[in-house]
Amino acid sequence: MKHLLLIAYGNPLRSDDGIAWRAAEELRYRLPSTTRIVCVHQLTPELAEDISLADLVVFLDASTHGQPGVPRCQAVCAESREINFQHHFSPQEILGFCDRLYSAKPSAFLISLPGEKFDHGQEFSQSAVRAVPFVVEEVFRLMKRMRRNVQRKAAQCSISKSRQPSAE
Repeated sequence: MKHLLLIAYGNPLRSDDGIAWRAAEELRYRLPSTTRIVCVHQLTPELAEDISLADLVVFLDASTHGQPGVPRCQAVCAESREINFQHHFSPQEILGFCDRLYSAKPSAFLISLPGEKFDHGQEFSQSAVRAVPFVVEEVFRLMKRMRRNVQRKAAQCSISKSRQPSAE
């Protein structure tokens, strides 16, 4: 895999809403230096260019839905609908924007970290903090899966090339 882009978004001044940033900081020390890690308050159109350069994009976000402390990972795909500039974009909308502007469709996943405390402050709930190691593990699983897919595709290409008749 050539390029991983990790985008953590949320508000670090709203308790658990900032847990994605905390997970990103943990990953910063464990991922290869070629990984681009971005922490933002919200997803904006400017991210489309960075996304277009990635092979794998992982979005990290806190969530008010789900069991606190139990992260969920799901594949996300570009939504191809008319682009309307607004205050907040979803991962699907940013991927759609990237596809329309750069004709790029990287593999993408959203890891949601359900929280329980979203009031003003910088203190995380214990369940949110306990979820961070699981997020780290999930990112490494995604990278491993992508690496296997790339290797499988490369092997298929070399097999098909070896079966082609030579031009002698």
